[in-house]
Amino acid sequence: MKRIALLLTILSFVFIATSAIKQSESPLSKLMKTMAADMKKARLDIVKNKKPKGFGKHYDRIKTAAPSSEAKKGEHFQEYAIGFLTQLERMKASSPETAKTEYNALAKTCVRCHETYCPGPISMLRKLQVP
Repeated sequence: MKRIALLLTILSFVFIATSAIKQSESPLSKLMKTMAADMKKARLDIVKNKKPKGFGKHYDRIKTAAPSSEAKKGEHFQEYAIGFLTQLERMKASSPETAKTEYNALAKTCVRCHETYCPGPISMLRKLQVP
């Protein structure tokens, strides 16, 4: 009985801790998680030789979304954000034949920024590319 009570206490602590982490996510982190999920969906279209539709809404907030700390958004972040948005427009304007190339270039803009700021998601971002 004591083991069950201890286990329940530990599980409760883990649940509360993970809930607190999710609630304290920065606007930039939330936006980037949305962007990553959208990129995964777009990748499915690209693999099928289709051009993604309805992709990239509200991504312009990348320029103003607050990070969890200023170290996550240094002096060159705006340049990376503008580069990402420019490439996004190129992908949106691409033909179905060139969409894959433009999509891969978009994924690479994410990797380049994350090589400078917040490298944690780089392996996931590299997997977004379509061979």
